[in-house]
Amino acid sequence: MAIWQYLLMVVPENSIDSNYQCIFKNNKTGFLPETKSFWKNFDDDIPSIIAELDQIIKRANWGNDTFINWKGDGNNEEDNDACICLSDDKTRIEEFQFRIDLRKASNITNILQSILKLCEINQFVLIDLKGEIYKPKIEYIIESIKASNANTFLIDPI
Repeated sequence: MAIWQYLLMVVPENSIDSNYQCIFKNNKTGFLPETKSFWKNFDDDIPSIIAELDQIIKRANWGNDTFINWKGDGNNEEDNDACICLSDDKTRIEEFQFRIDLRKASNITNILQSILKLCEINQFVLIDLKGEIYKPKIEYIIESIKASNANTFLIDPI
């Protein structure tokens, strides 16, 4: 992950319950917690979600049928990416996350806004690196972006 990338994890809104506290708030590992358990009851149209992401960010030339990746043009300050991990039988999402390159405003106005719309349509919520949950609305996400390490670095790289 590049320092200028802002990461959000995606989970179904109806999966957030008391279990959330155990998974995120008590995570002391220094690594992102797994979100597989949040997807266990999600049975919507996974191919349409993947197809929509294909319209937002170019599909990466790595991964496979169960580890699907998207990658923007890092050389053009469009280092946006996304990843969806599917179960072995491809019937369940196990992880979904994306990162936005904060170096260029168009990444927020174009890429982030498009992913937020996808999340809103599918009734997903977003979780930042601090474990805070956000509805997929730009006005909520902006506060998290402002408090992120990526934004801090861009304001003062020293």
